[in-house]
Amino acid sequence: MIILLRHGRVLDGKGLCLGRTDAPLSPDGKDQARKVADELEGIPFARLCSSPAARTRATLHPLAERLGLEVETLPALAEIDMGKWDGLDFETIRQRYPAEYAERGKCLGRYRVPGGESFEDVADRAMETLTELARGPMPVLAATHAGVIRTVLCRVTGHPLDDLFHFTPGYARCTLLRADGTFELVGEDVFARTVRELL
Repeated sequence: MIILLRHGRVLDGKGLCLGRTDAPLSPDGKDQARKVADELEGIPFARLCSSPAARTRATLHPLAERLGLEVETLPALAEIDMGKWDGLDFETIRQRYPAEYAERGKCLGRYRVPGGESFEDVADRAMETLTELARGPMPVLAATHAGVIRTVLCRVTGHPLDDLFHFTPGYARCTLLRADGTFELVGEDVFARTVRELL
């Protein structure tokens, strides 16, 4: 089983285009990380993996300490690179780049911000890495981002990538994938305390 964990709530991230721009966990996000550790501590994870972002690594840190496991940094778990839009608030993006913003709305999956990547790109790199992780050992807990989780859910379920916001992974929530030749969705947007019964 591969469990994708979205990082905890971030500080001052509301309304911002947070792709590669890093943001620390908020006090609530730190509480969520401790709660995740409480609820997942007894599961014998073979590997803990994380996006390079500080917010994902900080979310895994309490659990890694308790389990005595190193956190492996996997660049393919990073959030979408939003290029010249990264770190800006969406109102500024709409004002500065109205034509590009409108074009992105028409083909969300394929649109690539100049200097960045598309959600198709994200899905490709994420699925390649999940396929490698599925070779074992498992279970694997991988801390990542909403954009990555949405693209993976689209690929696994066949949902259109242009409608990836159909999926709404919450902060510090888990998505479980059974990996046995193909990927099967076992649980979506579940609290960490539910993971054990789904394994």
